[in-house]
Amino acid sequence: MILMWFILAHMAIPEKIGRYIVKSELGRGGMATVYRAFDPSFDREVAVKVLPREMLHDPQFRSRFEREIKMVAALEHPAIVPVYDVGDEDGQPYFVMRYMNGGSLSDGIEKGKFSIQDTARIIEKIAQGLAYSHRKGIIHRDLKPDNILFDDIGDPFISDFGVAKLTESSGGLTGSGVIGTPAYMSPEQAQGSEIDSRSDVYGLGVIVYQMLSGQQPYSADTPMGVVVKHITEPVPEILNILPTLPHEVDNIIKTALAKDKTQRYATTIDLAKALNLLAFGSEGNITYGSNTGLGKRGAFNTTTAPASRGKTGLAIVGIVLLVAIIGFFLLRNQLLVPDQPTVTATAPAATELPTLTAVPTLETAVSSFAPACSADIAFPTAEVKITNFSCIRRAAYASLTIPEGATFEAPGPQATCTVEAVSGGKQILSCTGPNFFLINLKVCTPPVLSNEDLSQCSADGTFNSANGCCVSVPPQDAGCTITPIQLKGCE
Repeated sequence: MILMWFILAHMAIPEKIGRYIVKSELGRGGMATVYRAFDPSFDREVAVKVLPREMLHDPQFRSRFEREIKMVAALEHPAIVPVYDVGDEDGQPYFVMRYMNGGSLSDGIEKGKFSIQDTARIIEKIAQGLAYSHRKGIIHRDLKPDNILFDDIGDPFISDFGVAKLTESSGGLTGSGVIGTPAYMSPEQAQGSEIDSRSDVYGLGVIVYQMLSGQQPYSADTPMGVVVKHITEPVPEILNILPTLPHEVDNIIKTALAKDKTQRYATTIDLAKALNLLAFGSEGNITYGSNTGLGKRGAFNTTTAPASRGKTGLAIVGIVLLVAIIGFFLLRNQLLVPDQPTVTATAPAATELPTLTAVPTLETAVSSFAPACSADIAFPTAEVKITNFSCIRRAAYASLTIPEGATFEAPGPQATCTVEAVSGGKQILSCTGPNFFLINLKVCTPPVLSNEDLSQCSADGTFNSANGCCVSVPPQDAGCTITPIQLKGCE
């Protein structure tokens, strides 16, 4: 069996990709395969990253792929692995990068913990490369030790810019949601919220934690369990693992990994300066010249809030005045109407009242059920929010939230859903199954009905006590919603 796997694995390696002569496979993951190759045109070794053919199911992916990779190729910084070329081979997209023969940061972490000084030196250069890319409007989105590579003299470089954005925006592959590595994903990215450069600050903070401690800050039985901990659990105390570390390390880690991105370091430069100050007694020669410039441009809209509040206040004052004027005229009209309560005018109508009140009594005697509700009346259903899609060990996962107390039906033997945590009045679920599998998840918050309520409607309806009528939904489906979850491909 092992021999068969070895033969198949080596048979899968192509001889050439474009003009590049493939020499060996460097690595294989859920979203790409990387080959070591030779470029005869420039007589140099390169790394060729090949993306899945399934990405081309999205008809707009090719143009988006070329546009995004060209943006990444334009990043010229001494801490970023340069991209040399892009193309596709038999409909399979690829791009070509500089070959880094010094291994990855993951290799270094496997050999042992880093000192504070070595950590600060590496993070200083990586932080400047990230700050440069942020200034160009590009967020990495998938920072992790595997994506920090070293050259032959030990200088660190960031690789795989833009790949996470490409994979998350490919509709044929992901549907909606985000792609990333759960162990390094910021809470806002894990929840599918809008991200900015501070999401990379979070990822860099996780890397710092791992370099110093030798382990990731969060672990769980399932990949989505790790994602949930990044969202809900406090930042672990690194001093519990290494009590000999300076107390300031814990402050740096907790600031970088703050759940609220507004409480984190504003830039990667700020994080690197804090580490340098601790390691060497000074912030070093890092300048904001290669920073994002967010403070100068006001990219977080901090200057627009007061003006917005001023306009809102004027609008409220105008509405109050308008209501007061209308109320005055209505009251005046009521005061000026003479002799409105005339007894002789209403006396004939009083003799007809017994006849009018007898009509509903006769109607209720005819039917034993409550009247049918109008079409716009329904039972409230649970809010289901899909927050994340990811590939872990080539298995597809989706993460979603439902209200605490809501029930859900397992989608069957081909896919399973598990409660990973309960936090903030919500249950956090993870669902997994075959690639591209469509899960129709049924989530219910059934109304509380008494026996008297149930007797008000027929078997195909449920009593709506708030409106005193019957909704044409069987009791077992009242308050339920079906949410389709399209798993992505992870081959």
